[in-house]
Amino acid sequence: MTALVSFAACAENTSQPSRAALPAPNTPLSPFQPRVSDTPPPVGRIAFQSDRDGNHEIYVNAAGSTIARLTNHPDVDGAPTWSPDGGRIAFMSDRDGDLNIYVMNSDGSGVARLTNHIKNDASPAWSPDGSRIAFASDRGGNWDIYDMNPDGSDVTRLTSHTGHDVEPDWSPAGKRIAYTSFGGRWDIYVMNADGSAVTWITDSNPGDGEDPAWSPDGARIAFASYSPGSSLSDLNREIYVMDADGSAITRLTSQPGMDGKPAWSPDGSRIAFMSDRDGDEEIYVMNADGSGLVQLTDNFSDDILPAWAP
Repeated sequence: MTALVSFAACAENTSQPSRAALPAPNTPLSPFQPRVSDTPPPVGRIAFQSDRDGNHEIYVNAAGSTIARLTNHPDVDGAPTWSPDGGRIAFMSDRDGDLNIYVMNSDGSGVARLTNHIKNDASPAWSPDGSRIAFASDRGGNWDIYDMNPDGSDVTRLTSHTGHDVEPDWSPAGKRIAYTSFGGRWDIYVMNADGSAVTWITDSNPGDGEDPAWSPDGARIAFASYSPGSSLSDLNREIYVMDADGSAITRLTSQPGMDGKPAWSPDGSRIAFMSDRDGDEEIYVMNADGSGLVQLTDNFSDDILPAWAP
């Protein structure tokens, strides 16, 4: 992953810990890896970040295999997140010198800057009712989770941790936020939407956890982790799913390379994710049980950070 999407890289003063192996999955993997389909089925709209035109911009699969470019700026635009009504997309960009949060209409028009800080603001996540946008920022000296109104007002700090808290994702009811935190290793925590009642939900795993994504019914959380028996040096990361309390961990992918940033379809039947299994980062889609793998993008550049439209 690029430094802009890997918070291990963003945390410049933090050394990356060794990664212990995850336990064997609760549900055994199929003995074969599903074949990637030559013709992916319709998947709806998925926004993503890509450098296919020379620098990182935001794109969306507009219809079938047609890819539409939404941003056009010489600096980095990325990490898209849809408003609940599908009419707007919040994203991060360093077009003004450091990372800030912006918003635009879903066709790329009407770009407006929401944050204006000398530090970095990244990884926006829209609340299910559209009233707040959570994001990660290092404005307090290290990365913490904040939220704000959709117009950028009323910025509120939700976490205050000596490590780094990043990658917020709202529960479907909007009452809780899952996020990734560094405290010797990367792990997944859940807190109330006001920052209270912090719970470490990957505490029973000897391995790490990153990129949390709530299922639409709120029952499960997809995430990324290094696969059983591997370490950071193996560069082999897989997609897993667990119950919202951290139990019943199930491994969904099994392929050499880096799989990450899972994103659920609105009906919860499929999961999009990014993977470098073919030599560069591409967007893939699979059923929620790991079957039916299809490749959504295919080029010689990096396509990352998928976000499924409502």
